[in-house]
Amino acid sequence: MASIVEFRVPVEQFALAQTFEAVPTLHVEIERFAAQETDSTIPFVWVTAEDFDAFERALEEDSSVDDFSLLADCGEERFYRMDWVDDVDLMLEEESAISSASTNGESWELQVMCPEHQSVSTVYEFCKENGLSLTVDAIYELDGNEGSKHGLTESQHTSLTKAKELGYYDVPRRISLSELSNELDISHQALSERLRRGHANLIDRTLDSNADKTETQPEC
Repeated sequence: MASIVEFRVPVEQFALAQTFEAVPTLHVEIERFAAQETDSTIPFVWVTAEDFDAFERALEEDSSVDDFSLLADCGEERFYRMDWVDDVDLMLEEESAISSASTNGESWELQVMCPEHQSVSTVYEFCKENGLSLTVDAIYELDGNEGSKHGLTESQHTSLTKAKELGYYDVPRRISLSELSNELDISHQALSERLRRGHANLIDRTLDSNADKTETQPEC
């Protein structure tokens, strides 16, 4: 049975640590992909930055990046191809695949699909052997369980549910994002990003569902 592992790794142990030191106000998100004809495991990256010139200068000095190229400029967001050094590419074994990865500079949040449950142990052992401080947030099987309900990952479902229970969505709010992050024992930035991705998944699922209904309804 295929499994999903959600975990965090400090930025300085994975990629772009030097870039974030030089340009701290960044958001970086790996583009989800299928098979690619490339030697890099995770070559395509969306970046949000206040100063892209400073970002690209920092990339040129970053020891985790071998080379990079701009593929698309969308104004406040740009799409890059990154050629990583071997230490970054080797973080995951071939039998596992990144389904999502993002960071605001504190830690990388990664979601990895393991085709067999045995692969979960392989990912953990790989990180341990290479001195990576792995923090596992969730492990669950792709069997339609509660963790993936409504297109949400288990950690997104847990965080959104807790936010609702504690009044984060009330008007006025009964709990702040910082207080909520303490309740969930994750960083303020990590929780903000997790809620944002959860909201996006819910919106996508709702809009897709409504589109399907519209297409199947007969015309008056």
